[in-house]
Amino acid sequence: MIRLCFARLSTRRALHSRVLGSVCVLVYLGMAGAGTSVSAFSVQPASLDKRLDSYVGRYELTPSFHLNVTREGRAIYLQATGQPRALLTPRSLHEFVLVGSSLRVMFNVRADTGEVLDLVFEQGGLGRRAVKLDSAAAAPGRSSVELPPDVLSAYVGTYEEQPGFGIVVTPTEGGLLAQMTEMPTSPLVPESRTEFFYRDIRARITFRVDRTGAATGLVLHQGGSDIEMRRVAN
Repeated sequence: MIRLCFARLSTRRALHSRVLGSVCVLVYLGMAGAGTSVSAFSVQPASLDKRLDSYVGRYELTPSFHLNVTREGRAIYLQATGQPRALLTPRSLHEFVLVGSSLRVMFNVRADTGEVLDLVFEQGGLGRRAVKLDSAAAAPGRSSVELPPDVLSAYVGTYEEQPGFGIVVTPTEGGLLAQMTEMPTSPLVPESRTEFFYRDIRARITFRVDRTGAATGLVLHQGGSDIEMRRVAN
């Protein structure tokens, strides 16, 4: 048995979770869960086979809790940290269920490239987004630069797209950390004076600065979206 805190998801942006309230629920992988169960629907095997490999990977809910998706033949399995793996059965090309339970897994896929960005692990209408980790996100050819401490410190602060959703940038030894609302903290790697990238996910941040070099906002680039966030007073 594992205990997870799930958050209600808004549909305003498919890419990012909006937190409207949270509740803790008990989840049993591979066993019937609480609430109304969901059933599987058939999909075309050929269409599904082309998609399965893209779902395979490691997804992070928190730094210490991950969801591993693996494939065997035409089947994919979900295994949470410290739990046995469970068979996922398709309802559609992007949505899977644990039959007999109320657990659903929905993969967020870019329409233009087919890239899998994350998954939503949901039970009874409550869910949480898990980012797909990608060791190749920081490609070997991608270079980083050294920035002086005063430049880095100028970016420390809180940035919001709207109340309740934003990114908090904090200092760490020799660099910066970024934490999106309801997501784990991740290191930022400078590519130029104002451009940074994440090492573990396909995302970038561009800081907006004024003539004095003070940060006024940032842009989060992820999954084909460019989300502007303004800096707010701490």
